[in-house]
Amino acid sequence: MARHPVITGLGVIASPGCGVNTIWDAVTNHRDGLKPLTLFPSPRHGADQVGEVQLDLLNLGAPRNASRGDRLGWLAAREAIQSAGITAEHFGDRAGIVFGCSVGGSFDSERFLIQLIKEGKFRPRPTRFHECHSTADLIADSFGLYGPSMTISTACSSSALAIAAAAEMIQAGEADVMLTGGADSLARMTWGGFHALLLVDGQGCRPFDAHRGGMSLGEGAGVLVLEAEETALRRGAKILARLSGWGASCDAHHVTAPHPEGAGALAAMRAALRRAGLNAAQIDYVNAHGTGTRDNDLAESKALKSLFGERVPPFSSSKRFFGHSLAASGAIEAVVCVEALRHQQMPANPGFKEIDPAIGLTPVLQTTAAKLTHVMSNSFGFGGNNAVLIFSTPEAGQRPRAATLAPVNITSIGLVGPGGVAAVETTAPLAVAKLSAHSCNPLPGADKLSPNQRRRLGRIHQMAILAARASHAPAPEQRVAVALGTGLGCLAEGAAFIENYVAKDEAEPMPSRFPGSVHNAPAGQIAMDLGARALNSAPTAGSITFECALWQARRQLEADEADVALAGTVDELQNYLLVIGKRWGVWTEKTLPGEGAVVARLSTGATTTDPVARVTALRLGRFRRPFDAAREVEWIAESVELSTIDLLVTGAGGWPVLEPSYAAVAREIFRHAGRTIAQETYKAACGEFYSASGFGFVAAVQAAVGRRLRVLLYTLSPRGGKALCVVEPAAAL
Repeated sequence: MARHPVITGLGVIASPGCGVNTIWDAVTNHRDGLKPLTLFPSPRHGADQVGEVQLDLLNLGAPRNASRGDRLGWLAAREAIQSAGITAEHFGDRAGIVFGCSVGGSFDSERFLIQLIKEGKFRPRPTRFHECHSTADLIADSFGLYGPSMTISTACSSSALAIAAAAEMIQAGEADVMLTGGADSLARMTWGGFHALLLVDGQGCRPFDAHRGGMSLGEGAGVLVLEAEETALRRGAKILARLSGWGASCDAHHVTAPHPEGAGALAAMRAALRRAGLNAAQIDYVNAHGTGTRDNDLAESKALKSLFGERVPPFSSSKRFFGHSLAASGAIEAVVCVEALRHQQMPANPGFKEIDPAIGLTPVLQTTAAKLTHVMSNSFGFGGNNAVLIFSTPEAGQRPRAATLAPVNITSIGLVGPGGVAAVETTAPLAVAKLSAHSCNPLPGADKLSPNQRRRLGRIHQMAILAARASHAPAPEQRVAVALGTGLGCLAEGAAFIENYVAKDEAEPMPSRFPGSVHNAPAGQIAMDLGARALNSAPTAGSITFECALWQARRQLEADEADVALAGTVDELQNYLLVIGKRWGVWTEKTLPGEGAVVARLSTGATTTDPVARVTALRLGRFRRPFDAAREVEWIAESVELSTIDLLVTGAGGWPVLEPSYAAVAREIFRHAGRTIAQETYKAACGEFYSASGFGFVAAVQAAVGRRLRVLLYTLSPRGGKALCVVEPAAAL
């Protein structure tokens, strides 16, 4: 039996309440969760309607040692796992997590910033859960998920892309069960950012209405248990629905505005239908992205009419029920779609009163009984990141087209690396100090950027563009996918916006800074610079971030969704990273911070000319604590014939906490292979930062090309992630 993804569990928390039954009751009874903001003071916009979860999360059982976003995700995950009836004992290493997140622990980190700016007190403890991957780490550790683990951070399409990636892991045989979805909390950063862009309707959003005035912000989490159909049947699980198709695209048009004709949205919908083996006429209902902004709703309606012609199926937006919960929205709406299939009811579109002549369509106005077999869910984000999911009833028998797993060729690599160790000076609002770091400043090749790019873009965006250009030249006839990981995102742009926002009490926001602060902004800039209109993604997972990007890019090629895929990673040095790391003892004379960008150009055999090397194995997972080197090498040996490896490249020489683990694994590999294998490390040249394994990949490729070696790149992350990658010469040895 083929490995088709089915849904066996659901969990959700949003402004109307906690739990699938509560949320579905709110939807069917047209009860939205919009209320005035209470989570934090907002002098200018506090009376605006918002989808805030006004429940005591700790009383609901959420962990105390976590951020607000982590707690929301954990609560939804607990319900999904319980509803699916799975335990860690069932699956262990065969269960993983792919999550969507864009806000991360920002709400909690902002407490640190407020104390620093308003009171002059440096208390960084709230920032320890700042990373977007923190929620996935918490859930994986809490529920014993040791399979593949990553987070997708593409703003409002994050969780939809996460669900698609989880399905691909099941199809590829890398897991039997995947917990997937997304979570985001409200935060001053996004609250101030969307208000600064004048995209919020304080009275509540009215998707597709003629008088719509903007979005309503929200928060929450949605989680699905995806399971291989054969596994679900074997254990007698109840199949709630099938994930029968998914598709992704990029507008490559503008940092915030959608393509005016909905070209990217249309491409993603067509890709989802193609994956599902369906035609447009077979879609019974569309859960639209429908944010309530003038441009987004108009562009989406044009895409719907282009796809469906004169017979646009019934559609509605759920945004008025929950507010726009950003990265969590696609997952919450996925839960709504599964419930719509189960109950054979189409949700209404609250807030709609008058048809817009420019749209010419009327959404579903009341909860309506209907025969539903296939439903489509749209999620579109900043930078033109589009993701579309298709859900089907269990009886439909609709099964997505599987990818063909094969080695992937590396044709070129672009790199922006540190020029050496330099003294980097911190600035206000932190105390002025000088710290040694592997810095890329001055940025090599910056003169090749356009004046507009040099003036408007932050250094992290510039690094990403320069690395991408060095690996790929624009080719309009090619479908180009971009998976550009980042461990900590656009710290400088985000800091500039939120520092000003806090210091001036919302009085003088900086709207130009906000779009560049999201994790996927560098990937979006690459897409616009190179005309890359296939998948555009920003995975993040601590020190294995590059390998996650490589995994996602490889899958696009194997599924024939791209002719060329750019896999890369980028991170930057920044005030808070330097000073907080120093306070916590991360940076020492032996462990210096770094920055840089790496982008590899990948293609399959059919589209490759003169490949330099090949990726023949790639695997993601999480390690158990206490660390067991023998178990780790068993995991490696399941994918790699260790007797054929000529060189072991590891991330040793960086995080001190991981040094004993790297040493133990190396010894166990030698024992397993029956010989000593040459070892190399790379962090002495680039420093320690989450994107550093991209430079390890460069070292592996150089060894494969220059010395004709088979190279194993093995990476550990301090928060529990692990990855392996095998790089070989392009021609057989």
